[in-house]
Amino acid sequence: MNAKPESDLACRTLYPIVLLHGVGYRDDMLMLNSWGRIPKVLEAAGAKIFQGGLDAWNSHETSAIALKPNIEQVLTETGAAKVNIVAHSKGGLEARYLISKLDMADKVASLTTICTPHHGSAVADLVAGDIPDTQNVLSVNFFKRLAQRLGFGAMDILARITGDKSPQAGLAIRQLTRAYLAEFNQQVTDAPGVYYQSYGSMMRRAIDDPMFAATQVLLKQIEGENDGMVSTQSCQWGRFRGLIGASNPDKGLSHGDLVDYRGFLLTHFDVPAAYLDIVKDLKQQGF
Repeated sequence: MNAKPESDLACRTLYPIVLLHGVGYRDDMLMLNSWGRIPKVLEAAGAKIFQGGLDAWNSHETSAIALKPNIEQVLTETGAAKVNIVAHSKGGLEARYLISKLDMADKVASLTTICTPHHGSAVADLVAGDIPDTQNVLSVNFFKRLAQRLGFGAMDILARITGDKSPQAGLAIRQLTRAYLAEFNQQVTDAPGVYYQSYGSMMRRAIDDPMFAATQVLLKQIEGENDGMVSTQSCQWGRFRGLIGASNPDKGLSHGDLVDYRGFLLTHFDVPAAYLDIVKDLKQQGF
């Protein structure tokens, strides 16, 4: 078999890449692929791609503990000394916990987070019932809290159906609140020797993505510009590389767009191409 030409190996990084999805996804879901076309596009460009196998609804700690042997298996299978982690949304927080708290700093070369709520999200505050009355968004009362608890229970049942063994939807959401992440950031500090970088995205108007329209409007009132789930300030950690798709002055990208959930239906931006650029850059940096 002929070797691939160098142009087809633009994403052949020194270390294999592990993709970590966010809340609500599983790598083995048939109906809702956690990364869309992205893995195949990266593999076609020479990248060695693995997925982390995270649950859809669980705590940072539980997810990180489950992730550790999966990454060790990747190292065993490839013979690599380290991995590059590329994480979307909540996956970035679990990766940070893994690196800093589970003695994996020497096994991770770089962590790239995309639309990760490093400083929390007012959307999570809303669902968890933590929006202060001064925001005048809604009244958090006994009945709302009861409804939330019932809702979390229903989410746990759905998560079990889709594959989670011990889902904790309520805890997963509370760990995305601004108050929780402020404490998390004090305790989960960056590990020396690991390269941390981050990207975000921004919806320019609510109609950019109807799925995230309501949360975009809410979040803009409280935190400013956002992708429908995470503000452009909250997504920043380590070396901030900017907002993906920001060059388009008319249409933005939502939180879901950055895992290619609309696929070919998203006509104004090539999401897999953005990941090609990210991985090419990791290669150029020696990772």
